[in-house]
Amino acid sequence: MTADILIVGGGLVGASFALALASHNRELNICMVESIEASSESQPSFDDRSTVLSKSSANIFADMGIWPHLANLVAPIQHIHTSEKRQFGMSRLHATDYDVEAMGYVVDNKGLGTQLYSQLKAFSNVQILSPAKVTNLNAKADYYQASVLDLDSGVAADYQVKLVVMCDGGRSDLAKQLDLTHQVKTYDQAALIANIELQKPHQGWAYERFAKEGPIAMLPLPNFHGRDRSALVWTTSMSSLDERMALSDADFLSELQAEFGHRLGRFKAVGERTYYPLKIQKANEFVRSRLAILGNAAYTLHPVAGQGFNLALRGVALLAHNVLSSLAKGADIGALSNLNQFAIEQDKDAKRIQTASHGLVSVFAAQNLPIRFSRNLVNLALDHCPLAKGSFARAAMGLDVHKPTIRI
Repeated sequence: MTADILIVGGGLVGASFALALASHNRELNICMVESIEASSESQPSFDDRSTVLSKSSANIFADMGIWPHLANLVAPIQHIHTSEKRQFGMSRLHATDYDVEAMGYVVDNKGLGTQLYSQLKAFSNVQILSPAKVTNLNAKADYYQASVLDLDSGVAADYQVKLVVMCDGGRSDLAKQLDLTHQVKTYDQAALIANIELQKPHQGWAYERFAKEGPIAMLPLPNFHGRDRSALVWTTSMSSLDERMALSDADFLSELQAEFGHRLGRFKAVGERTYYPLKIQKANEFVRSRLAILGNAAYTLHPVAGQGFNLALRGVALLAHNVLSSLAKGADIGALSNLNQFAIEQDKDAKRIQTASHGLVSVFAAQNLPIRFSRNLVNLALDHCPLAKGSFARAAMGLDVHKPTIRI
C-alpha cells in the first residue's frame, strides 16, 4: 500500500496536522496511525485536562475551518493577572485594550480531540488506522517502508510513504528505534492538574500566581451545569506532590486557597487530581530525509506560560505550509533540502519559547530579598508602562512571531 504522508500518532498534534493538510489539499493521500481506538475516551491526549489556545492558535484553527465548531467549547481569556504571593507587584492585561475579543482561550482536551476527529471524517483522503501501531520504519532511497500492525486483528501491512511525520510524544519507542536523541533538563517539580469549582464567576480572568514552590495558574473554563469553574495547574515540588495528592478534597482546597488567595472567592470543590513531572526536552534533529517530528516528540516546555501546545500548533502550520509549497512547485515533499527550511524555523521558535519559559521559572525561583524586590518592581512597572504591556500582550497572544500560514 502507498500513502503520501504517514502520521505516527493521532493525538491533538497529529490530528491537527492531518486536518491542516486535508483542509487545504483533498488530493494528498494521508494516513494517520493511532494506537488507541479513535472513538475511545481512553485516548490519552483527549483527557480531562485543558489546553490554553493563544490568539494565534485560534487563527490557525480558523484557517483549518474548525474554529466555528469550537466556539461553544472554549472559555475566552479576557484578562490576565500576574502576581507573586506576599509581594506588592502585579500586572494586568485586558483584551479590550488591544481591540480583540479575547487574548486566548481555554478548551478541554476531550472536546478539542472529538472535534478534530469529527472534522477529519469529512475528508476521503484521510485514512485513520486505529488501533494500530507503526512497528518498523525502513528508509529507502525514494520512500520509507512502514510496517503497520492492526492491534485488533494482529495483522501487519506494509506502506510505502513519501514523508513520515512523528507526533507520538516524548516517549516514543519508534524514536528509540531510529536513534532520535534528545537534550533533557528535568525539574524537581510536577504539574498538579485539577478543575476547581468557584464561589463566584471568573469573568474571563486568567491568573498566574507565583508561590515559593512554583507558579499556580487558574484558567477560566466554560460554565458546567451551572457551576463556575477554573482549571488549575499547580507547579509543586516532588517532595510535596505525594502529600498534596493524598489530601482530602477539603484539605486540598484549603491549602490551595492559602497559596492562591481569594481573588476567585472561596473554592467550593475540586475534580479529579492528576499530575505529570516537568522537564524541558528538545530533539537534536527535527528532520531527516523523508522524516519530520512535531509536538512533544520534538520538544516539551515548562507549563509556566501555557505555550506548549501553541508552539506545537505553530510547528503544525509551518510543516503543513512546507508540504503544500513543495507540492505546488512539483517538488519532492520528503526531500531533506525542502524540509530543512521547516527545521530552521521550528528550531528558532522552539529556542525562543524554551528560553523564555525557563528564564521565567528561574527568575521566580530565586528567593533572596534583593531579587524578589527587583522582580516585583519590574512587575509593578509593567502594569504602568503601556509600551511594555503591549509587548507582553503580543507575546501572550502568540502574535510576537511571524504569523504561521498553512495556505500558500
